[in-house]
Amino acid sequence: MLALALLLCGCAQPAQLRLIGMHQLAPDLRVDGTLVGGISGIDYDAARDEWWLASDDRGQHGPARLYRARIVADAAGAPTVAPGGAVVLRQPDGARYPAWGAPGVPADIEALRIDPRDRSLWFASEGDRQAGVPSFVRRAGFDGRHLGELAYPAALQIRPGCECGGRSNLGLEGMAFTPDGERLWLAMEAPPLQDGAAPAPGQGALTRITLVTRAGAIVAQYAYPLDGAPAPAYDGGFVDNGLSEILALDDTRLLVLERAGRQIEGRHFSFDIRLYEVDLAHASRLDPDAPLARQPHPLRAAHKRLLIDSARLPQGWSDNYEAMAWGPALGGAARTLVIASDNNFNGGPTRFLLFDAGTLKAGAGAGAGAGEGARHE
Repeated sequence: MLALALLLCGCAQPAQLRLIGMHQLAPDLRVDGTLVGGISGIDYDAARDEWWLASDDRGQHGPARLYRARIVADAAGAPTVAPGGAVVLRQPDGARYPAWGAPGVPADIEALRIDPRDRSLWFASEGDRQAGVPSFVRRAGFDGRHLGELAYPAALQIRPGCECGGRSNLGLEGMAFTPDGERLWLAMEAPPLQDGAAPAPGQGALTRITLVTRAGAIVAQYAYPLDGAPAPAYDGGFVDNGLSEILALDDTRLLVLERAGRQIEGRHFSFDIRLYEVDLAHASRLDPDAPLARQPHPLRAAHKRLLIDSARLPQGWSDNYEAMAWGPALGGAARTLVIASDNNFNGGPTRFLLFDAGTLKAGAGAGAGAGEGARHE
């Protein structure tokens, strides 16, 4: 463990995250008749000492669903993840969500949060422009029944009739409550269409992170600078980079997870991740209805500082990490951070990384909203 701690630091300053251990689930694990995989959201319920996992399965291996889970650590800090029962999510009319391609609005769950007020389950569905499926954020009970829906911001919505709004498979990807639970952050995986191209090899891009009320009204919006995509593995091979999850540290700071994929062959990819501490205090506030090219200038994007990248993980453990949540004291850590992978149901394991995050713990929010009163340029 000492070697890992030094590796994660890589500098003279103390490491802010220390890798405690890893765990992986078999790719053929089944729970309640469903295949466990596609884990794209995770959160911790302190009241029950229980974790919740969200699958982004579009109906291929089971209905839209969540899983209850336990995560425990042994004396050395190594975690064990044990998924429990599957909870099928319900539409407002009580029916299950349809499979992709069937009539109706299917769910493509990319983020999951437990409401700090009433412990209901908030889940974000990315939607798909090509299929005409809208993005949405809804609330469910522990039994999966529908409890309500956020008024999703029109400026971020998928709009097939214009060259604007979310892209197919690059839309709503990250969600987090502010520390006081009064508001939510919503993050786009890649820039909305009106803001220009998605990241390419050697070329980054600006996506949007939006602070909304619990009813969905936009409070503030900021530009987040995405890294460029990796070089393709072969001529014509697919590559991308995008924001895959967020967490709030305090009123002006977030953790942002970026994940880059590079096609190796067929449906097989190699992945790189980077976890950043992001400061919004001096970032420009965006006009949500105007493209970036028509924003007041000079536009100042959020500032980010690298905490972890794939080179600082044990060999072979870089993966398609898409889920991230704060956890309790485990493995000698007063506060933990758990990051989980989405195996895309491609035959690989679902992986979990457990970090000691004691020096990154979130502060108590004042409820004023990120960046209020800050200097904008």
